[in-house]
Amino acid sequence: MASSFSWLSPLGISVGIFLAIGALWFVIGALTVPLHDRSTGSEMLFVSHSTDSAYFGASPSELLASTPAIAKLRTLLLTVIAGFLLLSGSAFMLLAWYGLRTGQPWALGTLAIGAVLAIVWWTLALLPYFRSGIRVTLGDLPPFMWIPAILVLPAAILGWIGLG
Repeated sequence: MASSFSWLSPLGISVGIFLAIGALWFVIGALTVPLHDRSTGSEMLFVSHSTDSAYFGASPSELLASTPAIAKLRTLLLTVIAGFLLLSGSAFMLLAWYGLRTGQPWALGTLAIGAVLAIVWWTLALLPYFRSGIRVTLGDLPPFMWIPAILVLPAAILGWIGLG
């Protein structure tokens, strides 16, 4: 199958989308720790400045400055999230390249299920904002959440067509 692989085929586009999702997660994971306290990174705790301010009752920069324990916890949690993004990103890129690109149906299932599970867990993480009546828009969400959520269905459909 690898010798007849074409990037412009449905399977090739699916592989490209899953590679892009993996690369996005990997790059954001790699940049999170060194950049989390710089410029806009210090203006959010979890989602965005406006949603975090509404949920926590004060701006993230005020909370981080006034409560060192929150700043320490934020650093720990962002480090863990960064590690999982690096892990997920590398797994997605390897599965897409070595599994899906070579026509392995299990790789498509693994990638699609993995992306859906990530979206479900991000939704669970955002539930406290929703339950508090805080409006969370697409612009509030970090790109590692909303880009895969938009791309997983087309990637899965194109992969299924390409494998069929």
